[in-house]
Amino acid sequence: MKDPEFRKEWEAQELEYQIQEELIKARIACNMTQSELAEKSGIRQSNISRIENGNAVPRLYTLCALASAMGKKIRIAIV
Repeated sequence: MKDPEFRKEWEAQELEYQIQEELIKARIACNMTQSELAEKSGIRQSNISRIENGNAVPRLYTLCALASAMGKKIRIAIV
């Protein structure tokens, strides 16, 4: 974190990592597989996999659909 360029890139991607982590934790807490979440949300399993693996950044609509399928809501805070 001493390298300013590395630190800047890390901070730029921090939100994406948080989204991945929170989505995975919520899905596991609901005892759902990616396939089950896909079926309930209408979002393809391959897209869920890409989001969870960090290969895609989900749109807000997608996050809301996934949360709703798990009986959850999205909360956004500016701190």
